[in-house]
Amino acid sequence: MSDIERLQQLLDESEENAGPHLRSTFGIPAQTLTASQVAGYLAKPRSLAFATVSARNEPRVAPVDAVFHGGVFHVPTVAGSARAKHVASRPAVSLTRWVPSEIAIIVHGKASVLGPDHGDFAALNELYGPPWWQDVLEDGGGVYLRVSAERMFVWAQDTAQW
Repeated sequence: MSDIERLQQLLDESEENAGPHLRSTFGIPAQTLTASQVAGYLAKPRSLAFATVSARNEPRVAPVDAVFHGGVFHVPTVAGSARAKHVASRPAVSLTRWVPSEIAIIVHGKASVLGPDHGDFAALNELYGPPWWQDVLEDGGGVYLRVSAERMFVWAQDTAQW
């Protein structure tokens, strides 16, 4: 199964399991996007809100950039960051991308830490390259947090735009 087929299956299953309020506010299915449309929109790094859970079971959210590669999100960070520590101990995470009156993407799933020895690390670095990230890589502390979505909901004001 291709990345797009897996993503479409995830979107379909998420829609099927959406509650009545989410179905109403997201206009499911009329205002949802296909996997191909989502992948096209996420073809370049995007800023999102990324939520993890602290050691005291408190939510922590922060703005991050994310790379969408292989049908999943990858968040670049420093190996010793609080986010990386949270994910290593408590992998449940959420991501949200929202542009008012345009698009919303909500993801709930589990994250894992990918270090420089991971097979996808070099490909991810080619997709993500701000100067701060290059400095982190040179210091040897860069990792990616791979988010494996269990649920993903996508809303667009104008689905034909994507």
